Amino acid sequence: MIEHKLKSPMKDTDSLRTLQIMDEIAKGKSVTQRSLSKKLGIGLGIVNSYLNRLAQQGYIHIIQAERKRLHYLLTPTGITEKSVLAYRYIERSYRTFAEARARIGDFLSNLEKDGVESVILYRATVVAEIALMAIQDSRLDLVAIVDDNGAGKRFLGYRVQPVDALRELEFDRILITTEESVQQVVEHLKHYNVDEKSICFLQ
Repeated sequence: MIEHKLKSPMKDTDSLRTLQIMDEIAKGKSVTQRSLSKKLGIGLGIVNSYLNRLAQQGYIHIIQAERKRLHYLLTPTGITEKSVLAYRYIERSYRTFAEARARIGDFLSNLEKDGVESVILYRATVVAEIALMAIQDSRLDLVAIVDDNGAGKRFLGYRVQPVDALRELEFDRILITTEESVQQVVEHLKHYNVDEKSICFLQ
């Protein structure tokens, strides 16, 4: 039996930062520790630690240039390692996506059991993308996607409608795909004559 050891969130974060740094170096532009610090949102000391570790592992060359400036270059070994890290990152991201899709699928299944036939997605977000795919695997009818920020734009083949369209649309449930608080969403949708009982927060 093959034993799979789960990586800790700390190790995942470490791998992602390493990949981000190597990506920036691979662009071939003049990368500084300060620019990396700003890009990744971490301290200069942490950036310096990552760069020194990458150099010790043979993944990058640190070259002294004029005016004490340092240049960073990926080594052939570093290019290979970057590809491995990128693959692992995509694999982890897909696994997270698949789990989220299954979770939303279960939620939609329960709506179907309750007799729900039609839904609306509130806000064109990443969560809405996953929910839309799950809806396509269900018997539910997607009436519309409403979002004032993206009104008129296309979202995975659907034209996003303004929130005001809720006054005219007929639907059983409106699925909230945003991080806004329950109270904030409920109060906002009251202005569009949306019954609180029809509002569903993805769980």
